[in-house]
Amino acid sequence: MNIIYASNNAYAGYLGISMLSLFDNNRDLDEMTVYILSQGIDFGNTQKLCAIAEQFKRKLIFIDVSEFQKLIPFTFHTSGFNPIVLSRLFLCRYLPEEVERVLYLDCDIIVNASVGELDKIDFRHNYVAAVPELYMPADKNALIGFAADETYYTAGVLLVNLSVWRSLDLETVFMDYYSSMNGQLLYNDQDIINYCCKGKILTLNHTYNVSANLPYFPRYFVKKLQPAYDTSAARSYKQILKRPAVIHYMGDERPWIEGNYNKYRKQYEYYYRRSPWKEEPLVQGQRLYMLCYHILNVITLICPWFRILFSRLIGINKFRWFQKK
Repeated sequence: MNIIYASNNAYAGYLGISMLSLFDNNRDLDEMTVYILSQGIDFGNTQKLCAIAEQFKRKLIFIDVSEFQKLIPFTFHTSGFNPIVLSRLFLCRYLPEEVERVLYLDCDIIVNASVGELDKIDFRHNYVAAVPELYMPADKNALIGFAADETYYTAGVLLVNLSVWRSLDLETVFMDYYSSMNGQLLYNDQDIINYCCKGKILTLNHTYNVSANLPYFPRYFVKKLQPAYDTSAARSYKQILKRPAVIHYMGDERPWIEGNYNKYRKQYEYYYRRSPWKEEPLVQGQRLYMLCYHILNVITLICPWFRILFSRLIGINKFRWFQKK
């Protein structure tokens, strides 16, 4: 099975903790090769990452993408995100020809169970497979030309059909679209993939990309908000939340921030304490913000519509603010 991450040096520790969880929960797989799109990961962190791979007898390959921005022949703005998020648009350029499919994982992920079944999925001519976003406001959908009811997918976990990407030269398609949007998109590569692969995205069960905020949304509300999620049976839905295959710490309540109330912080802490970065301190100075974020989550549990309103207003204003920068 082929896995790929993208990271700079600042996120190398989170990548390593994620990779440790990946290896630990996929001992059943005979083969696994991990590729790392590296933007300046230093020698010390490289050695730590290699030590983790050696511990589990897995193959680790570093690919230098420090100059990948030169592949984008126009001015662009990433709305506050690190530009390295765009590097995965060039997977066909960086990965060997014999790699026909690859599972991309964000660094802010803990793999909590085996992902081997993803390697057996039939793409059925789809370009990628992903989990739908729980909610995407109509105004954000409109920014990329989507109707309010069109499904938008989160790209933190992305199963990529590289054979199709190569045959259709999707890299050029991606760049043409990004250029037509003047290099300014709220969610950058995620927006690009959603637009350019529309109608060719295979829906994965949401256990493969569970947001740490999801448990705060009542099942009845999720069932209405995102029909693609497995909410038909209360028992199975509860089991997914209890032990998701992949936990994605998206949002601001990260488990590496001191004072966080993250529902899945114990899963992160388990691998953090067993990693070469266990002596690295948690991010300080955000206790009040973490408390406010937790209050927002509690309000969501009581009145989920408030969270939707909050997301709609904050999200679009954030985009407009960055547009003025």
